[in-house]
Amino acid sequence: MKVGIVLILVLVSILGFIYISSLPVSPVNTQNEFVVNQGDGIISIASRLEKNNLVKNKFIFIFYAYKMGLHSRLQAGDFQLSPSLSTPEIITKLSSGGTKDYWLKIIDGQRVEEITPKFPSSLEGYLFPDSYLIPVRYDQSQILDLIKQNFNKKFALALADATNTKMSDAEIVTFASILEREARTLPSKQMVAGILLNRLKIGMALQLDTTVEYARDSKLPHPKVYWSPATAADIHLVSSYNTYLNPGLPPAPICNPGTDSLYAAFHPTASDYLYYLTGNDNLMHYAKTLPDHNANVAKYLK
Repeated sequence: MKVGIVLILVLVSILGFIYISSLPVSPVNTQNEFVVNQGDGIISIASRLEKNNLVKNKFIFIFYAYKMGLHSRLQAGDFQLSPSLSTPEIITKLSSGGTKDYWLKIIDGQRVEEITPKFPSSLEGYLFPDSYLIPVRYDQSQILDLIKQNFNKKFALALADATNTKMSDAEIVTFASILEREARTLPSKQMVAGILLNRLKIGMALQLDTTVEYARDSKLPHPKVYWSPATAADIHLVSSYNTYLNPGLPPAPICNPGTDSLYAAFHPTASDYLYYLTGNDNLMHYAKTLPDHNANVAKYLK
């Protein structure tokens, strides 16, 4: 009999704890912005709700989400939540969809014009590739500030333990933008970075088709397609971006580089190579001399 009473008391205590933990954190009806990013899991959402004092207990949030059958229906978006809402009320709001915010996706290697013609071309190289949840109320300056904060964070991470320390920050971004268009994987970007530094060191022109493609497309009013392969005529295009005609780096970035390209710009792989190409086998092939490079051209591009 006593055991039964104890069990009942324990059960009442547990139910009481669950109920109390589901009550609003505060009676104050202030609105707090809470963002659920694409791909956020229920544990991450619950933890951040508790950290932001919007729910009393993250585990109770998870319990109620499953109890209400809404655990798999939590939506990505920008929500206005109040600590005066109970846990079930917050779950209902999160499963109903947030405000009419939108996602801006910037792809590695895109030019500014490929992202949107609304952004100034002076931002080339600094629009960090990522997916951004943009609140519908944001104006352009707020959007750009959000992107800038992300760029600064990723740039600082790429800078850690840098071995290429002679370039200025602006030169690094330009260098990274070239690597973004010239190679695909992190190891190949690092190898190409080392090769281009070898060319710069001996005063050899970089001779990059990608810079010519950027120069050519920049002269066209509204090209339908960007980055089409450079032709023999394009190589003679008069432009400060033409690295066949002008020594050194181009005057500014040619695209917006991602994490790997920034890292490779700071961490080049040392080698004796001066030439490289991407073969028809989709692999990079390197050479120390022009005859060896020509042999690679004959073997992997024909």
